[in-house]
Amino acid sequence: MKTKIKPKRITDFKNDLIFKFMLSDLNDSRCYYLLKVIIEGITGIKCQELFVLNSEVNPEHLSDKDMVLDVRVKTDEGKLIDIEMQNSALTKEVHYRFQIYGARMIDHQVNRGDLLYSENVHEVYTILFVNDIDRDNLLLIDTYMPRNQLNHVRKYNLLTHHNVYLPFIDAVVREKGLKNLSKIELAIYTLYHGITDDIMALNSEVVIMMKEKMDQFNEDEELVLAASKRQLVKIQHHQEKVRIRQEGKEEGELLKAKEKTLKLFNKRFPDENNELLENLALLQYDQIFDALLENEDLKTIKKIIGK
Repeated sequence: MKTKIKPKRITDFKNDLIFKFMLSDLNDSRCYYLLKVIIEGITGIKCQELFVLNSEVNPEHLSDKDMVLDVRVKTDEGKLIDIEMQNSALTKEVHYRFQIYGARMIDHQVNRGDLLYSENVHEVYTILFVNDIDRDNLLLIDTYMPRNQLNHVRKYNLLTHHNVYLPFIDAVVREKGLKNLSKIELAIYTLYHGITDDIMALNSEVVIMMKEKMDQFNEDEELVLAASKRQLVKIQHHQEKVRIRQEGKEEGELLKAKEKTLKLFNKRFPDENNELLENLALLQYDQIFDALLENEDLKTIKKIIGK
């Protein structure tokens, strides 16, 4: 009888499935507490009520490019605020995508036939957790909103975006010390480093709840297997993007080498048919170009081509 092998335990909070699992079930007081800590700590909003609009954690959605947590907040002042949160790399594509998310969230609120926007439209916040540091903005939490040339925020601003640069938490720890981190800083530290002995020694409510949610997640073999596959899917997507970029770069270099070689060839041998320079490798174009610069004869050029 074969022994069933359990899937390897997931320990990385940056895994999309764990990230969503930890925050989405507001019937679980731990999820509610952690989500409130994160939203209030990053945005400064005081939350009276929280609603997760897409709480389902579905193992079948492995290939989704965007595993976004869609949240609605009712503030202490009674205002409604829409929030989208995602854990992702900070690529040009993601920069564009989150601006589009925000604009779409505002657009969806508007009744096309109703001009009373002030009564129907509420603010939108987007939060992106990034496993990198922006060298141009050395901050843990970087906030974006429209401003004028005097650095004044647009009146009645509707859209605010926050980038949370997870690795920068190490700089905060060096400055403040682990014991002096705020709740949101403890949450970010744990998101980045996972459950470590030093962070558990603090006996923080935030960290304890995050560990409990991690343990709960790992009790579900289907979710654990899905999280592992999700990581593989993301790696494959990344590798495919790298391959496409590399192929595009190589194709561009080949085209550029061909063009400059043809130009010099036509100048040196104006009466010669240049079709012999079609479909060559990058190295051949480089060698022919160098040979042309050295005033080598046509026989030498053909020898490089292999004719």
